Amino acid sequence: MGARPGIPTLLAASGLVLVNRALLRAGLRRRVDGWRRAAGLVLREEASTFVLSAFGLDAWSDVAGAARRGGPETEAHAARRLMEFLRAEPCCRVRVRRGEVEDRVEGCDGPSCTLAFRPWVRGPGRFAPPGDWSGEPGGAFTPGMGANPLMNIVCRVDEDGRADVWARVNHVGADGVPVQEMLSRLEAAWGGAESVRYPTHEAFVPHGAGRPLPGRPGLCEVQTFIDFERLLGWRKRANARLRDPMTVSAAVMWMLARHDAFAGIHIGTTVEVAAGGGLGRGVGVVVIRPGDYFGRRAGLARYASDFARGVERTRRRASDSCRTLDAVGLLPGALGAALLGHALERAPRAFGSMGLTMLKDARVFGAPLAAAGHGRGFMAVGSVGLASDGGGRVGCVSVKGPEAVVSGYPRALREALERGGD
Repeated sequence: MGARPGIPTLLAASGLVLVNRALLRAGLRRRVDGWRRAAGLVLREEASTFVLSAFGLDAWSDVAGAARRGGPETEAHAARRLMEFLRAEPCCRVRVRRGEVEDRVEGCDGPSCTLAFRPWVRGPGRFAPPGDWSGEPGGAFTPGMGANPLMNIVCRVDEDGRADVWARVNHVGADGVPVQEMLSRLEAAWGGAESVRYPTHEAFVPHGAGRPLPGRPGLCEVQTFIDFERLLGWRKRANARLRDPMTVSAAVMWMLARHDAFAGIHIGTTVEVAAGGGLGRGVGVVVIRPGDYFGRRAGLARYASDFARGVERTRRRASDSCRTLDAVGLLPGALGAALLGHALERAPRAFGSMGLTMLKDARVFGAPLAAAGHGRGFMAVGSVGLASDGGGRVGCVSVKGPEAVVSGYPRALREALERGGD
């Protein structure tokens, strides 16, 4: 994000936020989408993209009695079929206009993407994302027009017509939930050509080592698969006696905070916010420090209740963080970027020292990372019920952050999530 802003800049931005909050509360300013504006200010880099996936699709399911065909013929058929599918998806009909300090979303008349085909990968490496996302323009995206595509799509097809589809998504233009919903519709439309089995933690170790983040020296992404059965069993038992039941994300954060690698930190977890009040769907953040509840009487119950209350207020866009973000959304771009960058770096109560986002229907879910902050990493977790080669159920966990911090997370995550939470 460039040089750190000076104190006068931060004071000016903070003062305007207070004024904007008051004007919004009085109904004297029109509310803007603070989340979408913030995304355009701090989620502009390649490292800020997120990745979603679909495995084992049947590329020829639309052709009755078709013999299994591989190679170029399947690639051409899958490309035509995929573009036809994306043209009917409203969330795909946007592109991202690049600005000097801010990126903005604009509509277009078709899907905005690039598309490439890569060789099929066998074994556990199949579930590691592509290293090369370059591809040919697809749909309504034209290079050199000052706009970036919403998605880079990479397909791997085999000789039997199976297709693995990977999508790297520009977070300025879309959020994880609507894109995952789109991929779930793709899975339903194409159907499965196999019963996909995901690797165990041990099998995936050679493929999960830190991958450098382009343009972010010292930062990397690590990936692992973890057995969540013990966590899920503990959560079920705990919820039976709690007034406010824990979500899976709340249970994950509680367990993480009991491990030395994650102790004592504020964790910010994302919350899906529905459309309303003239604003589209978005994302809110609930920040909590589970360690504050350790050793307290009824600590787990208080933690669960406080977290549930934070989620409920965020979903209604009524939380303090949502109102502040909407007020920041009314600032000029440079001031908004400066204030958000400062909060991400210096105010763990605002966004957390570590971030967590979960998508219950995702397969491999690659984490995003803002241009500043989250010095303890940003973690993405997909479905925790994926059928495993080991005979049980696993979930994929991806973390971006400083290499010195997150390189040890696969082991620490396994230790934290596979032991009891009491």
